[in-house]
Amino acid sequence: MSTKRYQPLRPIPTLTRRRALAGLGAIASTAACGSNGTASTEDGPGAGNQSTSANGSAGKSGSMSASTSGSGSGSTAASNGSAGAGETTSASGSTSAATEGAASDAGGSANDANAAGTSEADAAQISQEGSAAEAGATTVADDAGALPPAPSWDQVATCVASNTDAAGQGPFFIHELEKNDDISLIRQDIRGRYNQDAEPGVEMQLYLRVLDSTSTSCNQVPVPNIDVYVWHVDAQGYYSGFGTRGGSDEQKPDTPYAGVPSTNALENTDRFLRGVQTTDENGVVAFRSIFPGWYNGRDLHIHFVAFKKGSMSEGRVAYTKANSQGYWLFTTQFYFDPAFIKTIHENNQPYLRRTTLSAYAGAIAEDEPGNSGLHAKASLSGDNSGVGGIVTAQMQILLDPS
Repeated sequence: MSTKRYQPLRPIPTLTRRRALAGLGAIASTAACGSNGTASTEDGPGAGNQSTSANGSAGKSGSMSASTSGSGSGSTAASNGSAGAGETTSASGSTSAATEGAASDAGGSANDANAAGTSEADAAQISQEGSAAEAGATTVADDAGALPPAPSWDQVATCVASNTDAAGQGPFFIHELEKNDDISLIRQDIRGRYNQDAEPGVEMQLYLRVLDSTSTSCNQVPVPNIDVYVWHVDAQGYYSGFGTRGGSDEQKPDTPYAGVPSTNALENTDRFLRGVQTTDENGVVAFRSIFPGWYNGRDLHIHFVAFKKGSMSEGRVAYTKANSQGYWLFTTQFYFDPAFIKTIHENNQPYLRRTTLSAYAGAIAEDEPGNSGLHAKASLSGDNSGVGGIVTAQMQILLDPS
């Protein structure tokens, strides 16, 4: 049995994963009737992921908030969309905070005894940030900053088995529970970049739909409550989280990748352009991101890994069913059509500066041996010349949810 640690309440500027696990694990699951279906608050990776109706899941990174209806009646209207990372929404109706005795230890929801022993006071701190109401009340995310509803899926490739990729998981995956003092990756807004002095790149609104590959009705059976991880490089070709800035293992996107930084080089704490969301009742997750750049040695791609809810970190491994206690479901990578990549990269900085490199043509050819063959549907809204604007990208992934 873990020992509870009582501490005075204090504001926390950044919500760490461990606090989220303990605090949100103590909150009862609730349901809300929404505009497009049903929203529920359930355990995410380990604990603490909120699945909402409409289009995606509420992010748990940064400051979280919720509104309650009446005084704990449990009925609210779900918003259209999801709150992005770090976005704070206002509370309305009756507000409540977890009090001592209202929260319990996270127990099996965490990786270690420290996580299991997080105190009621820590849980109350999370509630003070606006993350939850008392048991019996329903919480929903405000739509401030939320992505628009997912576009129609009619023109997105369906009925084609989603292939794995010869490159597999790759070396740069980070599980939500992997580092003890990490920020939470459960968030919708994953924008960011390695060099803050560089241009941010073109915004990308990424919609992924998970479908049941064992269904005979093809695209008619979405898979809800699946934790989807995505990660990709920024506009200049950098991954977050690996290598030491200014060190011998710092990333060098312009030169061929030869194992440096390695998969174990987790020294830096950057977490841009990687996140987790839980599929809604339509099988959909959404991320506000940046259209990827490229690094020398690979074609431009986005990583995708799906787990059943409740998966735990198994360390620096390529996840399989065998080494994940059956929680892992599917790993792949998907791509973009070369002509579309050119419209973004050759009209916008910082991509444009790197188009003069000799490796650029190969990096956007999307012809690596053994690649998945999965290409996202993508379009650009904004200036007709291709400058600026927003990329909307959609990809359907078929997997066996069992």
